[in-house]
Amino acid sequence: MADVRRPPTRPRHGRNQGSRASDNDRGQLFLVAALSLAVLFVGFALLLNTAIFTENLATRNTDPGTDPSISYRAAATDAARDLLIEESANNTDDKNWDDPTGDPQGVKQLYERSVANWSDTTGIHAARRARVASVSVDTAEHGTRIAQTNASRNFTNRSYTPTYEVADDVAVRDVQFTVDQDSIVGSRVTTLANFPFRVDFENGADTWSVYVYDDLDTGGDDVTVAVVNDTNYADQCTHPGSSPAHIDVTNASVNGTACPALELLDMPDADLENENVEVSFANADNVAGTYGLTVSSGLSYGPGENFYDNDEGPGPEEGSPFITAVVYEATITVTYESTDVYYRTTIDIEPPEEIR
Repeated sequence: MADVRRPPTRPRHGRNQGSRASDNDRGQLFLVAALSLAVLFVGFALLLNTAIFTENLATRNTDPGTDPSISYRAAATDAARDLLIEESANNTDDKNWDDPTGDPQGVKQLYERSVANWSDTTGIHAARRARVASVSVDTAEHGTRIAQTNASRNFTNRSYTPTYEVADDVAVRDVQFTVDQDSIVGSRVTTLANFPFRVDFENGADTWSVYVYDDLDTGGDDVTVAVVNDTNYADQCTHPGSSPAHIDVTNASVNGTACPALELLDMPDADLENENVEVSFANADNVAGTYGLTVSSGLSYGPGENFYDNDEGPGPEEGSPFITAVVYEATITVTYESTDVYYRTTIDIEPPEEIR
């Protein structure tokens, strides 16, 4: 007899188990992705916090003890420079350059003593805060201040020679003239005729010339400064009126007003560093007034020389051209010590008025 029963069917639970396994795999994948995102967000947070912390540290003073040392260095540098300029500017006393036993001492010793006095005073204040601070002069370079103080005298040398060498193999700074308009000759920048007063700065290969005259093209009384540079290009600036004109060669100004022509006087730094400049006056009988300049060398004086010494009567007392010893530049050592820091450095004191 035939079997009429329904054939057996495959159980369906096998497919349900596979579906549940697939769901489990997807769940694990989501879990791993969530964990990865969490780790990534934590990493971003740490990176951001690190950046913020680093910026915060960068703006902090990591060593408060260094601030007073840097401040002291700045103050010591300013004081040493100011003392050098002040003692050199109007020195007409009877002082030699290096005279440790003289009375008064030489200018080198006076400068060293002035810096030492400043150091002692500031050192007392530092000691009250349990700190040690000092500044001392290591080296001082011999310089000479050349000046004339008689406003009615011309710019000739002590023997009234109109053309002469002022100094050779030097660096130069703080060059100034105060000129009486009535004493200068008329001329033009195109010709520079009639022998106007001239100052030459020469480095052996090139010459920069500064002329002072009354510009005939303006038709009125004035003081004109013309400069011819090393390429023979000439330019001028004019101060109208007959009042005395103060010509600051180094700062390129006339009576405090900028004089672009003087900016043509642009000597190479190497010539100044190597003290390779020659300064000379020409036609000095065609100008009258006062002047002063400082050079980095000791100059000779006495009979047959161009200048009087600073203690010779016809010099400072009568306004005739004279020279006096000065400190041209110096090197100092600054020391600062506290419980937190020990600071020591060497600084060059070079006044900024050198001709550039």
